[in-house]
Amino acid sequence: MENEESMEMEVYPIEHKGRVFNIITAYDMTFREVRGMLDWLSERGAFRFTPEDEFLGPGKIFTCEVEGVRLEVDVQGYEVIVYRRSPA
Repeated sequence: MENEESMEMEVYPIEHKGRVFNIITAYDMTFREVRGMLDWLSERGAFRFTPEDEFLGPGKIFTCEVEGVRLEVDVQGYEVIVYRRSPA
């Protein structure tokens, strides 16, 4: 098993509900996991630009559980960086 720090990230563009997202991850994720994660994040306003973003930067950290996995992600605009994937 590869060490998480040594895993190489790849960019996967995906269209979901009329928007194009870049999923950046080193993990193998199913389409159901990706779409569930995007829905979960969207329901929580993760893709909305706020006045705080101008001062703090666009990154927002979330932990979501979808399709039996827990994902730790950083949302920067329409880019979602998946840092950790583990069983829920």
